[in-house]
Amino acid sequence: MHSEAPQPPGDTGPVVLPLGELKRRALNRPAPLNGLGLLRGEHITVIAEVDLAHPARGRLAEQYEHCGAGVIAVPADTTAAALAEISLHAQAPLLWMEPVTTAYRLWHGRAYGAGMVRVPAALVPDVALVSLVERAESIGLAAVVEVRCSRDLLRALRADASVVLLRPPENATPEAARAALHELLPMVPDHLVRIAECGPGGRADLVACARLGVDAVLLESTLLTGDDPVATVSGLVSIGAHPALSRRREQPV
Repeated sequence: MHSEAPQPPGDTGPVVLPLGELKRRALNRPAPLNGLGLLRGEHITVIAEVDLAHPARGRLAEQYEHCGAGVIAVPADTTAAALAEISLHAQAPLLWMEPVTTAYRLWHGRAYGAGMVRVPAALVPDVALVSLVERAESIGLAAVVEVRCSRDLLRALRADASVVLLRPPENATPEAARAALHELLPMVPDHLVRIAECGPGGRADLVACARLGVDAVLLESTLLTGDDPVATVSGLVSIGAHPALSRRREQPV
């Protein structure tokens, strides 16, 4: 039985769609942007997460994109209607932060506009992790494998992941979170795309992660709750594009 059902745009309640119908809707959409080329660029990409409580979340996503965010993150627990709404406003790739643990959820994301999906290594058995990474690639999605410890990273490598999202252990203090990320980042092979969760330090955390070789930083919506979140994103985009933080490592062919 499928876990959470998608919700077509305009619907107010959950609707269970057969997998075949979900696939049909997904494949009738244009191919999504999976963001991989962008994330392998010279500068540090900022991924900005939309606040679902914002009265104009689609417009907010558009503003983040216009001020330089390369990828727009859509929070977990987003309805299919909200995901589709944001995809209509944003031209940038969408990273759906819902934990994808089944093929059904992959097709859900694909059907409603996501180009990248979060696959938590800790929640998926080894065989299923390999299958999800392969299936995502086959339908045009980028599987962003979430890694919180060295064991997660090893499993992501065994699954032949192309992108990893490095996040600290849950409920870690800011100091412990920063230490955990600084320990994990040097372990990630250069050929992988490396995304790191940006901590509450904002600029300082972005600079520290950049110096450890990240390709992108994720700004969760909880960091963008001030009076002018667009200005916050714009400022961090400018820092990520500074020549001093340009990535000089060799890129895969």
